[in-house]
Amino acid sequence: MLLQNYVNDLKEEGFASSTIIKGSLDYAVNMELLPSNPAKKIQLPKDKKKEMTVWDIDEIKAFFKVASQDRLYPAFHLAITTGMRRDEILGLRWKDIDFDKGILYVRQTLSKDGKKFLSGAKTDSSVRSIKLSNETIAVLRKHKARVAREKLQLGPDYVDYDLVICTSKGTPVNPENLKRTFERLIKEAGVPKIRFHDLRHTHATMLLAQGVHAKVISERLGHSNIKTTLDIYSHVLPNMQEEAANQIDALLSKSN
Repeated sequence: MLLQNYVNDLKEEGFASSTIIKGSLDYAVNMELLPSNPAKKIQLPKDKKKEMTVWDIDEIKAFFKVASQDRLYPAFHLAITTGMRRDEILGLRWKDIDFDKGILYVRQTLSKDGKKFLSGAKTDSSVRSIKLSNETIAVLRKHKARVAREKLQLGPDYVDYDLVICTSKGTPVNPENLKRTFERLIKEAGVPKIRFHDLRHTHATMLLAQGVHAKVISERLGHSNIKTTLDIYSHVLPNMQEEAANQIDALLSKSN
């Protein structure tokens, strides 16, 4: 049951069950932490490739309009405008943001239970820099001023982890609390229900639809290679093919 609950939770974040079980427990056996892999006898359901659920631009705006009044708004804004993972957003520190250059650096994550910080990221390629939009910079500056006020009001009682997304006392935001807030705001905004991880997909799909090169998107998402990006977001490519054909027609008609 412990394993099943673990799988269910991580699948919510977009991981494949086979990856979760095989990778972690086989490693434990190799390190002689376990005599055998207890998941070997568990029958896991096959991961069915579902049609990706993302928001369009109107739905993003509708959600932002409602969420902007919430204290955790910067977390959702970052997810949509940078494609960062939940653990990356919750582990982000102010020192990881260069406001002058408009660049954010992913260098630390928050553990799934929200109790400890992990140096680095999911993979080596996940430790990366992300260029921020002007709107995102404005949102972060406003939020930083709010955090500074809270820190001043609490004085020595403020727990300073230098976190961007934190409670009013400075402590880490529990991932489950972020999830609950997200689901509540979705209802208030009247937009289709999606997972927090789908905000990452929304970011990538939005950029692909705007003609941003897949290599750039791959780097923003922290994928190990461009093939991973193209495999995940292949559903967007047919529309891009049509646009490419239209552009060829436009170019040829000009030459005539």
